Amino acid sequence: MPDEKEIIQIFDRGGVKLARVRSDSILQESEVESFGRALIALAEVPGTRVVLSFLGVRQLTSLVLGKLILAHKRLVESGGELRLADIDPHIYEMFAITHLDRLFRIFEREDEAIASYHAAPEA
Repeated sequence: MPDEKEIIQIFDRGGVKLARVRSDSILQESEVESFGRALIALAEVPGTRVVLSFLGVRQLTSLVLGKLILAHKRLVESGGELRLADIDPHIYEMFAITHLDRLFRIFEREDEAIASYHAAPEA
C-alpha cells in the first residue's frame, strides 16, 4: 500500500488537477480516511477543477462513496468541480445502484474528463 500522502497522486493538467488513485484497492479504514483527506485538501483552493482517475482500482469499500460525496460538496461550495474517470465496470455498478452516476460526471478515460473542462458549454 502506498503511504498516506501517496494514496492519491496529483498532477496539474492545464488548470485541471488530475488526481490518480495509486492503489488497486481502497478497503481499509486508514486508506479510506487518507483518500478522503487528500480529496478534501483539493477543495482548499477556490475554483479547483478536479479529475479523479480510478485507473487500476479493482476494489473499494462503499465508504469511499461517502468520501466522494463530501469532496464533491466541498468542491462545489468553493466554486470547483469533481469529475471521475477510468472506473472499473464492477465498481461502476456501485455508482449506478446508488444513483451516484447521476451526481457525478463520469468519463471512460481521464483525458476525456480533462478535455470536458475545456469544451464549450452546452447551449
